[in-house]
Amino acid sequence: MSSMSVAAIIETLEQMVVAHEELLETARIKKHAIIANDLEQLTKHMMTENRLNKRIGQLEAERGLESTKVMAAKGVYSRVAVTQKQLMSVVFEVEERVRLQQLHEQLGKVVKELVKVNEDNQQLLKQSLDFIQFSLEIIVSPEDESYTYSNPAEFKYGPSNAGRYNSKF
Repeated sequence: MSSMSVAAIIETLEQMVVAHEELLETARIKKHAIIANDLEQLTKHMMTENRLNKRIGQLEAERGLESTKVMAAKGVYSRVAVTQKQLMSVVFEVEERVRLQQLHEQLGKVVKELVKVNEDNQQLLKQSLDFIQFSLEIIVSPEDESYTYSNPAEFKYGPSNAGRYNSKF
């Protein structure tokens, strides 16, 4: 039974790698949609991300269940999720150990790259929102005539209505 469950874990991990690679590709495409300000494409790719995240959650649950089965078959019971290290401690067949390790490393690389691309996307979105805020401040703020000559005797002291970009942090 153990070998069958390990095979199921390997198959699930392979599916997880594929799903994460699809998620990474979607994040990269989303980056271009953000840069191009293409809200339709951005929305489409966000929906794809949601679908992939749900799928990854399902696969993770399957992997956890199969890992628990393997551990139980070896006489190891745990109330918390089984880690890769714990799983490797009870898998003795060389081919299975090698494949599990390869998939673990591959998944780690994809997740690391995905985190980087998502951080870049988050930064792009923040910059876009900052630019929109700045643009709105320019549009709705009272016209500043400080660039022209004004009589210093008419200058009013007090708190300024300066926007966020005119203030110090």
